[in-house]
Amino acid sequence: MVETFDCIEALRHISVADRTAVKSALAATLIKRVEHESMFDGLFENYFAVRTDPAVVETSLDRTGDPGLEESGVATVGEQTGPSTDLLKALLEALRSDDRDALRRLAEMAVKQFAHIRTENVASERYYLYRVLRQLELAELLRTTMLREREEAGDLSTLAGRLLRDEHTARMEEFRRMIADEIRRQLSQREVAEQSGPSAAESIEDVDFLSASPSELRLMREAIRPLARRLAARFARRRRARRRGRLDVRRTIRRSLSSGGVPLDPAFRHPRASRPEVYLLCDISGSVAEFARFTMSLLYATKAEFSRIRLFTFVDGIDEVTDLLEERGHRLAPRNLLYGTKVIAADGHSDYGNVFRRFWHVYGHADLDPRTTVIITGDARNNYREPGVDALALIAKRARAVYWLNPEPMLEWDTTDSVAGLYASLCRGIYETRTLRQLAEFVAQIA
Repeated sequence: MVETFDCIEALRHISVADRTAVKSALAATLIKRVEHESMFDGLFENYFAVRTDPAVVETSLDRTGDPGLEESGVATVGEQTGPSTDLLKALLEALRSDDRDALRRLAEMAVKQFAHIRTENVASERYYLYRVLRQLELAELLRTTMLREREEAGDLSTLAGRLLRDEHTARMEEFRRMIADEIRRQLSQREVAEQSGPSAAESIEDVDFLSASPSELRLMREAIRPLARRLAARFARRRRARRRGRLDVRRTIRRSLSSGGVPLDPAFRHPRASRPEVYLLCDISGSVAEFARFTMSLLYATKAEFSRIRLFTFVDGIDEVTDLLEERGHRLAPRNLLYGTKVIAADGHSDYGNVFRRFWHVYGHADLDPRTTVIITGDARNNYREPGVDALALIAKRARAVYWLNPEPMLEWDTTDSVAGLYASLCRGIYETRTLRQLAEFVAQIA
């Protein structure tokens, strides 16, 4: 609140029509740490964006009857991908007349035409600025501007020529800042759109793992804990139903004899419910790494429903990381498991055959028993290597059940290097698990 009062007081002493002064006043009173400056710039450009009348630019585009530009070479910058002749002529005219409104509109047009800022692209502000400036070639534009000024002014003294060049250089630098501001504004708008998450009609639990944006992935990580609580409540209701069991008619009648045949104290047959022991094998390579993270987090949050959970991660090697799961819980990031573990044994490309063989020889033949449920997560893309069917068959024979969770659409199974169908014959079930909702339904099924 104190910064807000300071900001309002500062605005009283400047002209609110001066955009630069307003930005400086806000920055001086609101920014407290240097790392927040870039965030402030993006928010300022988003909420205080300059919107000029398109007629201003149309007027500038109409002032292009001078053939001198084409002769100077500015108009020949990339006929296919470079700026149009009209745009360069309008830009030259705006720079010579120092028309700020037209320059801002031209900066917006240049960014839209050359930066190609889209939601699926992830790049820095500097990268987009480089793309725009590479197309406009401001150095060549400055040279052309100076040639035109010298032709109109005639012979200029050395000092006058230097002052004129400095003036146009400053205008060119100001235009470059306008381009940077426009890029920052568009990036900020994209970030706001991403942070708004999925539409109201689409719950975050129904967003596809493999196509989720960074902001959606962040929302999905935050949704893990509430989802786990809902699963825990469902498990509790199931436990209460199991605890009560079925009515034991014979014992109930016997008890009723002490009350004159009135069944005041019914007896029930309580079933013996055994909690499964889970071995979770997660592929943490490439795009399926985030899916592995969600699976690990959800199972860890519901670990009370299982007698024991052992976690294994793999790429072309496999290693147990149960202790890390206990230590870090839902904050465990798959990318951190690539270092200090044995998940990479050779070239770092998925090799399910080698993984299954190593798992069987190191862990499976000694630890697996009929109480164990094995869950494998991955896209079953084996890079055309030996699939290790024999090792998986031994695992399936020793364990209680083997389930496979595949985050890819079912239509993409058994295409190119995918061998999902080959593994499906050895599993009790292979599931298309593309969303949090599908993952939660699977966990509820096996618990």
